[in-house]
Amino acid sequence: MKVKAQLLFGSVLLLSTFSATQTYAETTLSDSKLETIVVTGRRDGQSAENLIGAIGQLSGPDLQLIGHVHINQGTARLPGVWLSRGNGQELLAAVRSPVFTGAGSCGEIQTSEDGLPIRPTGMCNVNQLFEVNSEQAAGLEVWRGPGTVFYGSNALHGVINTLSPQIDRNYLSLETASNDYNRIKLGWNQQQWQVAANGVKDAGFKDDSGFDQQKLSLKHQWAGTDISSDTHFSAVNLNQETAGFIRGENAYRDPQVWRTNPNLEAFRDAQAFRLSSHFSNSNSGNDSNSNEWQISPYMRHSSMTFLQHYLPGQAEEKNGQTSAGVQSSFKAIFKYSTSLWLGADLEWANMWVEEFQANALGSSDNVRYQGQHYDFEVGSQQLAAFANLESNFSSKLTAEAGVRAEYINYDYQNNILTGTTRDDGSACNSSDGSCRYFRPADRSDSNDNYNFHLGINYQINPALSAYSRVASAYRAPQINELYRLQREQQINDIKPVQLKSVEAGLRYYKNALSAELNFYRMNKQKVILKDSDGFLVNDGETSHRGIEWQLSYALNPDWQIATAGAWAKHLYSNSSPLNGVSVNGNDIDTAPRYQGSAQLRYQPSERITAELEWLYLGRYFLDAANNHQYPGHNVLNLSLLQSFDHWELRLRATNLGDKRIADRADFAFGSYRYFVGEGRGVLLDIKHYF
Repeated sequence: MKVKAQLLFGSVLLLSTFSATQTYAETTLSDSKLETIVVTGRRDGQSAENLIGAIGQLSGPDLQLIGHVHINQGTARLPGVWLSRGNGQELLAAVRSPVFTGAGSCGEIQTSEDGLPIRPTGMCNVNQLFEVNSEQAAGLEVWRGPGTVFYGSNALHGVINTLSPQIDRNYLSLETASNDYNRIKLGWNQQQWQVAANGVKDAGFKDDSGFDQQKLSLKHQWAGTDISSDTHFSAVNLNQETAGFIRGENAYRDPQVWRTNPNLEAFRDAQAFRLSSHFSNSNSGNDSNSNEWQISPYMRHSSMTFLQHYLPGQAEEKNGQTSAGVQSSFKAIFKYSTSLWLGADLEWANMWVEEFQANALGSSDNVRYQGQHYDFEVGSQQLAAFANLESNFSSKLTAEAGVRAEYINYDYQNNILTGTTRDDGSACNSSDGSCRYFRPADRSDSNDNYNFHLGINYQINPALSAYSRVASAYRAPQINELYRLQREQQINDIKPVQLKSVEAGLRYYKNALSAELNFYRMNKQKVILKDSDGFLVNDGETSHRGIEWQLSYALNPDWQIATAGAWAKHLYSNSSPLNGVSVNGNDIDTAPRYQGSAQLRYQPSERITAELEWLYLGRYFLDAANNHQYPGHNVLNLSLLQSFDHWELRLRATNLGDKRIADRADFAFGSYRYFVGEGRGVLLDIKHYF
């Protein structure tokens, strides 16, 4: 209770991240308002002051100061956002939600780069954020709550959108850190071309838990008389030796256990590339009318191989996708401050999944048999159309309404024997002879989905505004939910997940103070869960409500304080029994009620920055029955930055108190399981501009 009181007191007194008032802004301390431009809601820039919705931001300078080894080190200072780190570059995401796990969990939150989804609708991956170059990004924006009608399937709880690198000064950076961590970064800009690249070699703080990673962002920008283009090629390679959970109650505190790796055999190898172009045009007409259009074609490819070390039998999975599409929108600006957007999105994808178990578990559990479990391909076709209307009814009142319709079709092809036999057609040692894995026959599945939003923004006075928004969202089933089944499960039982949301907020910007307060309530239906028999069921309902706050304040030209936080309640509201027990009314597991951050920054000149950061994560339950829990933790970090004419020196110390924490905890297969957080660490970065 003491920690909760501290969090609430600090949050009411302070509130936000520095980026909420600095991202993409041209500001001075004398400004009466600090204008912030965001791009995530509509794929183009709009003022954060008039935004009908909630967004958290990290600017390029913020990301540079943090210099994250893992992206969760940055997003931890955004309200209502928790990217729970696994091992290496792995993560599970939460945005106005619990941390999602399972085959389709990545579909709950849209992951994009420059507004383009980095994976096809039906085949995301929970770890896919490592496929973007966030280490050198121009910014990171997290839209909280259902996405606008510019987004379709997967934007239920939010949108994580990375802004691709924008190099303004050529540089070379060398970093070294605890646990034999070394990284090199290169930024180069020459006329219309730019390159951003980085490579990492990390030995890991556990046995056989390091990774090698390389990322490349190549951009070309061109501007003609009427048309401009921005072309971006992105590539990433990851080779990771994965550390598994350690087991046992409070094992993360045990000095004999916390640095051990019980799964020395675990690994993850992944590659991905994306190529996209963004073409835009703006024409001014007569009588105050004008129009703009945007067309963004893209193509993507990714492949991944990893060991499912967390499951009996430790089957190896291989998956991949090749996809292409185009986003388009037309914006007409009329008299009386009215704007209309019309758009269409098309996407095609070829996706594949294989699963092979090399280990034999013995006759007592040979339903998880040795051999090929799955081998299938899915082709998908997706078509969407949307319309969005915004009108300024007065100098104070703005209203917005939008609707989107989307169609997706899956063509599934099974490449091995259908049914629940072994891969050679023999029966398993079970009461009916069936094995655990069910492979359906070739088939096609499609669904239609719709979402909408309605919202208003009212300028109460020059410093204070209020907004309210009603929205819906959906996500189509992922191919792993439809075709990677168990026993005689029925595909027709799996339908799109639906969500409805109501939210409201207040924003205050004046002089050196900015603050934002958000309230929301969301209800989900047709939630896909695993029942007590291990089958996927599509009849779950959950409820989500919460309060989020952000605040930053410049005490004087040298000192600034900031904080962000959230209180949330994520509950099962109407679900089938899980593990034979009714969980209706229980907290969803891995959903802390409280989380927050605060930063104290000292910046006596443009050349010197020092920042002390406090991160707080509240307690949460580890199982749906709410019988086990993790107590939460507090962590302190320190960042120092010194700039010279052509050099820059950065020092970052993490977990100053060297506390034993868990980055993520759960309770499964009868035991506590923990991904352990690292102890005290130090990183030194030397950058040369040329």
